[in-house]
Amino acid sequence: MGTIVGSGFLSGREIVTFFGKNILVLSVFAGILFFLTSLQLLYAGKKYGNLEKANAALFRKAEKGVNAAVFFCLFAVVSASLAMCDSAFNGMIGVGGGVPVASSVTLLIAFFVARRGIEGVKKLNVFLVPLMLILTVAFLCGRGKFHFGAPTYPSRSSVFGVIFYTGFNMFLSAAVIARAGNTDKTTVIASSAVTALLTVTLILLIYGAINYEGINAADADLPLLYVFSDSALMSAAFGAVLYAGALTTVVCSYYPLSEIAKTGFGPRGSILAAVCVFVVSRLGVKPIVRWVYPAAGILGALYFIALFIAQAYKKGKMGNIKNKRSEKEKTDVEEKKKEYSETVRC
Repeated sequence: MGTIVGSGFLSGREIVTFFGKNILVLSVFAGILFFLTSLQLLYAGKKYGNLEKANAALFRKAEKGVNAAVFFCLFAVVSASLAMCDSAFNGMIGVGGGVPVASSVTLLIAFFVARRGIEGVKKLNVFLVPLMLILTVAFLCGRGKFHFGAPTYPSRSSVFGVIFYTGFNMFLSAAVIARAGNTDKTTVIASSAVTALLTVTLILLIYGAINYEGINAADADLPLLYVFSDSALMSAAFGAVLYAGALTTVVCSYYPLSEIAKTGFGPRGSILAAVCVFVVSRLGVKPIVRWVYPAAGILGALYFIALFIAQAYKKGKMGNIKNKRSEKEKTDVEEKKKEYSETVRC
């Protein structure tokens, strides 16, 4: 959940961009996709150990292209999350969104957490994610103002948009989720199911709250923060939750991003990646989400289609070939034993 429900999700910016008409159908559809893609990644991690090894085994010659696509998606979400940190923090203290205090601190935390490896990422998520999920639901239900009908703001949502959205979120989460796949089958299925259920619930609640406020909320950089802006206390409280979401997103995405960068550029690759995402984050939240996220979503959707085909091929066709070889070897052994037995009798 920590890799999915980050700043873009909790702020409502992603919900406004990708969901709208037929919200119930689209949210349930998204939940099904989150469940299936989580299963794919956890099983890949269980079998191969991590995403890099899985990509190498399943895609072979196309591995470099796949890793480049992963890098692009991770880069996009870290940049957007850093921009959201500044937008939320600076909005609360009443200064311009371009002042990079919050993003600098967040990136620094992510840099040091990433140096502790996957365990550092897990510990941060275990502490922050349940807290921010509970608080977000409590704040929304406490406010109690929802409208789940047709969008009260211009919306271009569609089934394909939801596919791209899910593909993007899961694609950028892929490296972390795959590394968490070293567990039993029951836990893998239960984790995927809980992820899907919680995601659908949050999509509906966030959409309903923003839709109740209308176009002013939808047009804001951080729509859900606008929803709570009528109360200074609630604005500050939700701002803290939003920052926690941004922090988990940056950490979960920066960790694999830095690992890929170090593979290509050596030990300094992690620092280079940090500098580059910081520079791109200066573009602002809305331009990155509006223009970069859809491209990343297409790559993510294509990746999971390719992953499904590759896994099915390995498990099906290759498995059948191995089974046929095994059966042939058994038959050959039995025939040799029979021949030997007949020779002894003679």
